[in-house]
Amino acid sequence: MKKSITRWLSFLAFTIVLSGCGAGQNTAGEATNATQAVRQSSGGQSGGDASTAEKAVYPRTIKHTMGEVTLKTKPQRVASVDIMGTDYFLVLDFAPIVSEGYESTRSKSPIFAKYAEGKDVKDLGGKTNLETLLEMDPEVIVMTSTGKGSRFEEFNKMADSIVIDFTLDAPARLMKMAEIIGKEEKAKEVLADFEQLKKEAQEAAAAHKGETALFLISNGKDFTVMHPKNFPIYYEEVGLTPIAGLPEDGKIGGRVGIEALSEFAPDHIFITENRRSMKAEDPEGLIHIWKDHPVWKNLKAVKNNRVYTMDTLAGDTFFLGQIAGLEAIKNHLGKN
Repeated sequence: MKKSITRWLSFLAFTIVLSGCGAGQNTAGEATNATQAVRQSSGGQSGGDASTAEKAVYPRTIKHTMGEVTLKTKPQRVASVDIMGTDYFLVLDFAPIVSEGYESTRSKSPIFAKYAEGKDVKDLGGKTNLETLLEMDPEVIVMTSTGKGSRFEEFNKMADSIVIDFTLDAPARLMKMAEIIGKEEKAKEVLADFEQLKKEAQEAAAAHKGETALFLISNGKDFTVMHPKNFPIYYEEVGLTPIAGLPEDGKIGGRVGIEALSEFAPDHIFITENRRSMKAEDPEGLIHIWKDHPVWKNLKAVKNNRVYTMDTLAGDTFFLGQIAGLEAIKNHLGKN
């Protein structure tokens, strides 16, 4: 439900004295696996005309990590204040009216640019311009539990707000996003294609059973290891063999220097660039910076021409990033 103009003006006054973002907080998840989320989101709908089905399910109550909200009609003016939420909307062929970091991400990620093509989305900048957000008059504001979720109360003063639980796996997140905008059937199509791509990646990986694979983010001066615990899709699900003893210091993995790569001695290296540090005008610049380093040149994977670059979104929890990672496995390991 859209908030009144009076409350919006009150909120604008409130933001003038607001002192920064709150710290992240623990939130309860809505589901523990993708299968359960699919069952809950589908609501037992029968087949037939999609537009009719979408009209039939509103009003609907959306449960999220900070409570629940009832949407009387299918929302048209949805704001995304986390770029990772925007990623999931684009996968569903839905354009939010505004998005954090939209232009920057589109300029750095070919796969994001592909899905963003033809969509009119106002850029909120990297730190979410609240004045622009107010001007766009959103019906619903969507954020992630690992992103702006800690600022839920702040955004909820502007419009009904929803926090997506990003401790769920990618398919479950997608279904929750689809539930908001009535795109469950589209989500099921996307997930069917996703499972097919994963199967093809599994077949490619099977030809390299027992060979170790290391997924890296190049930061320029060092690397972040994409830890198997945080990216189980490439290891537990696809079947690649991880390297034992990898560091896990952050939400993605631990940071290591060039010398550590020599100790790891992976058979295959999948590498992407740090999205925040890379330059759009110099794609793969943070990767190529290592090509003349003596340690890099002597890595087994480098000497065997088994280093594969990935889209920058592969280095985080983007749905499009997982698609990019699976495509890299399929395309490169399927040839070797």
